[in-house]
Amino acid sequence: MVEDRPAGSVSEAITTVTGGSKPVHRFLRGQPKSIGVVLVMMGVGIVMFAIPMNVQSGAPTSAEQFTPYWLGILFFICGLLYILSERNPSKKMITASLALSIISVIGVLCALVDFSRAIVGIHHILDIHMYVNQTEEEERYAEQHYILIKNMELVFFCHSLIGGVLLVIMTFFARAALRSSRTQAVVVMRNLPSAE
Repeated sequence: MVEDRPAGSVSEAITTVTGGSKPVHRFLRGQPKSIGVVLVMMGVGIVMFAIPMNVQSGAPTSAEQFTPYWLGILFFICGLLYILSERNPSKKMITASLALSIISVIGVLCALVDFSRAIVGIHHILDIHMYVNQTEEEERYAEQHYILIKNMELVFFCHSLIGGVLLVIMTFFARAALRSSRTQAVVVMRNLPSAE
């Protein structure tokens, strides 16, 4: 708000804000509510799919290390924070979202390693079963059983990749919003020069 009046007629200070009045709204360009809903659903899905994987299967699954459980919980909490930050876009909420996003990205990288290790282990067990002398029916049963477990590990791997990409995108939006709020300049002019 800038007005051009002589100094004698100005009774209030004139304030000019450069860089936008609410720079934390740059975070809203990333559609945090939509991404939050996706992350909540992915978190719930990963936990639900991990429950039947916890049964003794004879194969090294990621559910034995509880990887799908803590990753699902991280996705769920991040999604809730994103949804809440769209409702109340404050600097504290966006800072919390940024911090948890960074922790979750590190968690996704660790989970990808665990899922890859489980996939390779199941593939190795399948190769061993192919070379062991078994009846054709036993071989078919083992193949179907282990391929189902391997496919679930692949689903977890894909969920982690997609969730990781969403988290990285929201990290960039949160960082841009917080960086711009620090560099915001406020100019206050008390005595304007007279127009004469």
